[in-house]
Amino acid sequence: MLNVLKTDRNYQEINQIHKMYNGSFPDDERVPFDILLKTIGKDRDMCAVCDNEKLIGMYYLMHDEDLVYLAYVCVKDKERGKGYGSAILKQIAEEHEGKRIVADIEELKQDSKNYEQQKKRRDFYLKNGYRSTGTFYHIYNVDYELLSYGGPVSKEEWHDLILKHWGPRAESATYH
Repeated sequence: MLNVLKTDRNYQEINQIHKMYNGSFPDDERVPFDILLKTIGKDRDMCAVCDNEKLIGMYYLMHDEDLVYLAYVCVKDKERGKGYGSAILKQIAEEHEGKRIVADIEELKQDSKNYEQQKKRRDFYLKNGYRSTGTFYHIYNVDYELLSYGGPVSKEEWHDLILKHWGPRAESATYH
């Protein structure tokens, strides 16, 4: 069973989480780590995921009354392919039972340099019960597809959520 620990900047392995986060997401898909740390609070969590005492992953989420945004989830490179990612998604769903969970992934584009990685990521979420919402958007030079678990999420609900949590940064999102 995985142990999930809510973290902050004082967590003993915060540097490992920072390194894992930076290594898992391209620059244009990452919010600066210091901003993530500063925004941890009553409706935002950064969690370390451990197998026994060994750090294997992390996630960052934002939550409202009935909607949870899984902004980031990653597993250490050498721990991938062992079922940890699916176990993390399952644990998040159990922790937020009765709520809808949304995740945005890079939009699948066949002409993209990392098409196979995009496809693998999308297939991973679909295998774990996520479904496309039909919402696609562009922000910070990246095109995203919005996926949901536990029920549909409208474009308007999504937009309201990111405006609430990201503020002016989210105003530049365009939908297609």
